[in-house]
Amino acid sequence: MSVKKKIIWRLISFVLVVVVLFAGYNVYSMFSFFHTVSANKPFSTGNQPLNTAKWEGKGVVNILFMGVDRRDPNDRPRSDTMLLASINPDTKQVSVFSIMRDTYVDIPGVGKSKINAAFADGGPELLIDTVQNFLKIPIHYYVATDFEGFAKIVDAIGGIDVNVPEDFVHADDGIYDINLKKGQQHLNGQQALEYVRFRGTPRADFDRTERQREVIKLIAEKMKSPGMLVKAPQILKTIEPYTQSNLGDNLFSLGTLALSLDASNMKTEQIPPVEALTETYVGDEAVLMPNVGLVRDYVQGILNDPNSAANASGTAERNSNSNSNSSGTGNSAAASGSGTKSQNGSSKPAKSGSGKTVVVTGETVNLRAKPGTEYQVIGQVFQGDVLTVEDQVGDWYYVQTESGMYGYVTSALVQPQ
Repeated sequence: MSVKKKIIWRLISFVLVVVVLFAGYNVYSMFSFFHTVSANKPFSTGNQPLNTAKWEGKGVVNILFMGVDRRDPNDRPRSDTMLLASINPDTKQVSVFSIMRDTYVDIPGVGKSKINAAFADGGPELLIDTVQNFLKIPIHYYVATDFEGFAKIVDAIGGIDVNVPEDFVHADDGIYDINLKKGQQHLNGQQALEYVRFRGTPRADFDRTERQREVIKLIAEKMKSPGMLVKAPQILKTIEPYTQSNLGDNLFSLGTLALSLDASNMKTEQIPPVEALTETYVGDEAVLMPNVGLVRDYVQGILNDPNSAANASGTAERNSNSNSNSSGTGNSAAASGSGTKSQNGSSKPAKSGSGKTVVVTGETVNLRAKPGTEYQVIGQVFQGDVLTVEDQVGDWYYVQTESGMYGYVTSALVQPQ
């Protein structure tokens, strides 16, 4: 063998050794990370068993992501964010569902409440039981992290680029205040946290969950880049203290599946969909009352045919009169208003001239373009606001606000003055 060939062979051997060592270090880092986050349970109460389904490496796998507002380690935080990722290994399709935190459901062993209360009552384990009971689909894996963990993930991948639709400003506790300017910009971890937490837009939590799904997609796309493989051990070490998960139970199969996915084709949806919820009031709380049968049909429609989310939505709406509501409350009818449209886009009937006034009892109540939760939110009114009733369509009032705006509000969240 010539000297030149020996040098080339030694060079190739050296590169192969480096690659093997690098791959081995990455695998070791991953196993170490998942062992630690499975053993340490900062969010568990100790009172609930983990009832996840078993995934054998084939078929659809469902992963529940939970983001919690844990500012005081001694408090039992609620889950501020709940994202359900469903992955089909055969089609390589990923569907991500945002579960609205005000959804009113049955929490096993506790009773009916907002779904985000399940985390406070029994940690990730009870929230998993609640979601499985609500949607009737198995949850195989979960990941729970807090505000700081989320911010560190975004910082570790070098930030994200988003277009902030308007100025986001909200005074909180001095640490988690929100102050983002309108426009296209690069966000670090803390700023990305502000972006996904803000609820001050006209559609409130509906807009917020849309932004959360947007950011998850951006993070997934960046994590797939070759440069992230080099950073993987550092990223895992950074978020380890803030994370609890059981993903390590089937690490090789999940890792192989993750590498085969195309994050750019990720489908993102909301649970409950607008046609399967009613904004109402229970006790002192404004809640989203789901038509449970419609919600399950909607989710199954997307999981069984991930390319036809619109068809799943349409099927749920068409079947709205034939499905029972397991929560005991039916979906409000989507009645159409008659007459001309007002300048703000609402369907404006002839004024009754009754002069009746009502007071808003809900903390924040959406003003809609037409009577029904599926119609566009054109503004908001707040607890104590006085509204002039111009007409009534079913369970909806057509009102004029004190500022002169017209729109529809549900009668469940107002009362006669």
